[in-house]
Amino acid sequence: MTDTLKPPFLTIALTGTPGTGKTEVSNKLEAEGYHVLHLTEFIKEQQIPSERDTERNCDVVDLDALEIAVFEYQQQACRQYNNHFFENKLTFEDFHKNTADFPVLLIESHMSHYLCDLCVVLRTHPNTLKTRLDERGYSEKKVMENLLAESIDVVLCDCYDYCRRVYEIDTTDTTVEETTACMKELIHALYDDELKKYLELNSKITSCAEDQKVQQAIAADVTFSEILSTI
Repeated sequence: MTDTLKPPFLTIALTGTPGTGKTEVSNKLEAEGYHVLHLTEFIKEQQIPSERDTERNCDVVDLDALEIAVFEYQQQACRQYNNHFFENKLTFEDFHKNTADFPVLLIESHMSHYLCDLCVVLRTHPNTLKTRLDERGYSEKKVMENLLAESIDVVLCDCYDYCRRVYEIDTTDTTVEETTACMKELIHALYDDELKKYLELNSKITSCAEDQKVQQAIAADVTFSEILSTI
């Protein structure tokens, strides 16, 4: 495996109905060194335009403006990882040794799947979800709205509309530590799979380039020994 290739950089959404455990899990991952973007905080920091929905007691964000801001953030993070990769002469095997070297950006929010093509959806049984939302002090209307959304798979259906790969983790009877461990295993497996596809594609591109050199040499009436020296 060559170390001169630019490593692929993945952006993965961590999404789900409020109360399924996104914030707790993402905070644990961040504490372990993974690169996490908390979308709610990012929206405030970047002053992304939004309007207040007084009836539902929530903010409605300008998704177009948010998408542009997140794309710029993702591109900057990608450049930083690539610079780090080459400056420190890392190999692809090094990624799993240190979370700070792992070229994956996790975006945490119930809206994050609108911005990524890979996503993980946290799911919770409505009975358990109701207890969690009641403990947060949600109004009865807001609790019922979220329970209905979870019951009829609103977030999950959105994910299949926007993302090419969707995974679910049931957090009903698991601890934050157990869910975090499952999340870590999944994102590392996802990266390995994407890296494998990337290397296979690069190999094909390299082969095509080499074939083209041979064809050009033949057309120029170059000797066989000279052809070999061009590969």
